[in-house]
Amino acid sequence: MFDGFETPEQNDTRAEYQVLARRSRPQSFSQLIGQDSAVRAIEGMIGSGKIPHAFLFTGTRGTGKTSSARILAKSLCCEKGPTLYPCQTCPHCQQITACAHEDVLEIDGASHTGVDNIRELRESARFFPQSSRYKIFIIDEVHMLSIGAFNALLKTLEEPPPQVLFILATTELHKVPITVRSRCMILSFRKIDPTTIAQHLSHLLNQDSVEYAPDALQLVAREAKGSVRDALSLLEQILALGQHRSVTLASARAALSVMGEGLSQDLFVGILQKDSQKSLEALSEVDASSLDYSHVLEMTSLLFRSALVLKQAGSDPSRRARAVELLNLLPSETEFIERTSEKTSLAALVEIYRALAQSARDILKTNAQRAWAEVTILDCISRSEWLSADELLGLLSGQPAVHPSPQAQTALPAARTAAPMAAPVATSTTTTQTQITSPALPAHPAEQPAAGAGALDSFAQLVKVIQNRNLQLAVKLKHAKLTSFTPQKLIFTDCPENKLFAHLDPSEADIFFAALDEIGCSQCEVEGISLPNNAAKRARPQRSAPEPLAPQENTEAISKARNNPRAIDSVQNLAKVDPFGARPSSSSTQKKNEEPVSSKDGGVSLAAAEQAEENRQWQIRQAELKSRPLIKKLESMGAEIEVRPLNQKDRRH
Repeated sequence: MFDGFETPEQNDTRAEYQVLARRSRPQSFSQLIGQDSAVRAIEGMIGSGKIPHAFLFTGTRGTGKTSSARILAKSLCCEKGPTLYPCQTCPHCQQITACAHEDVLEIDGASHTGVDNIRELRESARFFPQSSRYKIFIIDEVHMLSIGAFNALLKTLEEPPPQVLFILATTELHKVPITVRSRCMILSFRKIDPTTIAQHLSHLLNQDSVEYAPDALQLVAREAKGSVRDALSLLEQILALGQHRSVTLASARAALSVMGEGLSQDLFVGILQKDSQKSLEALSEVDASSLDYSHVLEMTSLLFRSALVLKQAGSDPSRRARAVELLNLLPSETEFIERTSEKTSLAALVEIYRALAQSARDILKTNAQRAWAEVTILDCISRSEWLSADELLGLLSGQPAVHPSPQAQTALPAARTAAPMAAPVATSTTTTQTQITSPALPAHPAEQPAAGAGALDSFAQLVKVIQNRNLQLAVKLKHAKLTSFTPQKLIFTDCPENKLFAHLDPSEADIFFAALDEIGCSQCEVEGISLPNNAAKRARPQRSAPEPLAPQENTEAISKARNNPRAIDSVQNLAKVDPFGARPSSSSTQKKNEEPVSSKDGGVSLAAAEQAEENRQWQIRQAELKSRPLIKKLESMGAEIEVRPLNQKDRRH
């Protein structure tokens, strides 16, 4: 016999073998993996006996749509059914498994697209089933039917004979007309999680006593992209390389032909290390290997995407583990990406990813793909030093850039209030009002401090109470100048601006005196303020002073302004910083303002004291920032540096 022909024994042996995708096809809903929601819906319908006449299974390839259709057919046609658990031994179950049942017709929508095919189906649906309870039509890839075929199917699909059941399956639901979708019970089949696929593959290999490396199965599951059938086909290729005895990571990489992976890693390292020579050599190897530049750039961009997600997760173990799980990275890949991108900022990773992803699409439109790729990589190298605004401010302030977790972000405002100023920020008047410290007033006049820090604190407590009732009145009093404030007497300065700020109408006077009572100053006499006649003459009832208010949270600038024994010294040249104050007109006036304010004509406004302290803090901070090595280096290079405080709007953005 000629040596080229097979012997009958060899032919019989080859015919008996089935690939994993066919041999491991699920035969019951309990064997279907990763589709819990769809299985629960089907089991609920069968268990209640309320079975729709038409199903539409949708989902990506290899997720179990056709297998579920056959299992549903067996559940309905089984001799013990309708049942959730077909017996797998009766003639109906065995024939459906072998795709040879006369009452369960599987139709390929891709090859039966015409109207005539649907007419034949309609004629067949008129007859009763030959041996089972139902006549079931399974139409796979139903979106391939023509518009005429869909229209011919509509009436039968809407009102089929009582013994007929339709099960449609498609991978592209949007191509199925809405008129067909509205007549079906739609069940979505999700992509299978890579971890679930890897566990399924390990279970199959354990049954066949095949040794395997977990990393190899994880790589196969990732390349399958949610399809169990694709994973089984890829595993079949790897088993062929290992003589069906073992599955190693090396054989997995060789069988999967992950083309350009090493070159993508070289580009990743070259960009982050600013090594243009290494990057250009990697692109030269891409050209020599006849690889697709678009594919290589896309794989490189995915490395930067992984680096971005890992860096955003921070050092929190739980968040990092979740990020690795979402990215489906091997341990070696995770270590490589973190080590290489450790010193790169988030802003740089984002910009490089955008540039590579955009170039992977645009490079297909040009004939000079290598030149386009080289320019893109060199552009990415220039972006590798980019910093975000937060990172730049952190660098200027001498602190490392911090990316807080969601749990830490809620406590961030309080931390900024208690910590020293890390960045130049201008505090608005409204914000200052809500953060004033309000210490309890002394019980005896001898313990009351002079018009300085203690007086401002007491008056700030009064303004805070008034603010909760009348914001406009609180703003007026905040800019009014006062000389002293004790539990027995509040003296406002006799100055021109107080004719506006220390002038109260009847309703404002009521709020003002009620606030005095609330802070425990019911016996306080008020001088230098313009009150309505009825408020000035009325006898205020004697009230027992309530408990003083507890101290509140404060900002650092305001705390320093009030706790400093020489707080009035910080209000030097007050007319220059108080927008409502009088302007100095002579050197004698300026000399007078440089002395601590103690006379009746030289009072202090709460707003001016706070603004003066913030200006002093900013001047100190400005001098500190300009002394930074980075600023000096930029100035030595010819750059003009101007440090400005951020306003409230810039702070929010």
